[in-house]
Amino acid sequence: MLCDLLRPVKTAAQRAMGPTAVAAVAVSIAACGSSASSTHWSPPPARPASGAKPAVPTVLVLTQTLGYHHMSIPTAMATVRGIAARSGRYRVVFLASANQLTPVALRHAAAVMFLLTTGQLPMNAADKRALVAFVRGGGGLIGFHSATDTFHHWAAYKEMIGAEFSHHPHSSTQRVIVTDHSTAATHALPASFLIHEEFYVFKHDPRPHVHVLAELDTGPGGPDRPLVWCRRFGRGRVYYDALGHFSTTWHNRYQLTLVSGGILWAVGLASAPSCSTPSAPYRG
Repeated sequence: MLCDLLRPVKTAAQRAMGPTAVAAVAVSIAACGSSASSTHWSPPPARPASGAKPAVPTVLVLTQTLGYHHMSIPTAMATVRGIAARSGRYRVVFLASANQLTPVALRHAAAVMFLLTTGQLPMNAADKRALVAFVRGGGGLIGFHSATDTFHHWAAYKEMIGAEFSHHPHSSTQRVIVTDHSTAATHALPASFLIHEEFYVFKHDPRPHVHVLAELDTGPGGPDRPLVWCRRFGRGRVYYDALGHFSTTWHNRYQLTLVSGGILWAVGLASAPSCSTPSAPYRG
């Protein structure tokens, strides 16, 4: 079981990690001991018996940070776990380290989530190739906030996720405009909403390569600032939401809608035909 892979981290790997990463290991191991379906790993059978209930899709969730560590991570984890439990259509398994994101783990997954991750995470070349092949072959890739501040030196990851974090202004309350209401992540959202957040600026505009679902309102003639998008990568589904810096964001009803609907689409449990087509050029 995947949880068996977590326990060896308490030895040499734990001595090499800082306190934050060790805490993450403890959370993951504790989750493995839980009876909650959202955190217990049980690989689905290759072929369910005739008439048997199909296996519930599994989302592997990584929260490891080797750069900036967001204090909102525990709240984000609890939110994702709660959304999965209420949905009942998939389960989430939290990984303590990216070195557990192996071809074996991916074999039993429907999607991988980078939840507030940062830095150059420990994945070897073979595991990186396996992740790209997983997504290109039909798997889901989900990123929240600093997922774009992860793997700055891995070109294939940046291509998949759609952008690379550059910087951000001081946190502020701004208006977010929803540009596409046709997806599970956005159909219940208003035309726009206010939220206090840390709004990312990316090194390159992702719009030519992704389908933008929500953007920062920068006013007439203002710069293009996509915040939420989806895209197809090969046969896979990629969903990214740049919100999530603050713990309060993970209680915000609009963010909860973006999270729950985005996961459903990335796992393949909701349709969003528009995600197959990049957005039209930004006109300000």
